[in-house]
Amino acid sequence: MATAKHTLVALVEDKPGVLNRMASVFRRRGFNIESVNVIENINVGSSKLPHLTRLTIVFAGSTSKVEQVRKHLENIIDIVNVSDITSLR
Repeated sequence: MATAKHTLVALVEDKPGVLNRMASVFRRRGFNIESVNVIENINVGSSKLPHLTRLTIVFAGSTSKVEQVRKHLENIIDIVNVSDITSLR
């Protein structure tokens, strides 16, 4: 299976340890995270949901592995939503 760069965007609760739990999902599956940008809602001008943070993660992997990781991330209790926005690039 060919690997390609994928971009996931996660909306998470602003609590300590969430990023660490997300990184553990990638680590357990042997993914190399190429870049992680943590953007808090206040930095993008959103004031409707001040308790949430948006994380954008770019990494390489097959489409089936990306879907598997996305589903595992959604099972983390502090994660509200995970979207694969690869096709929007």
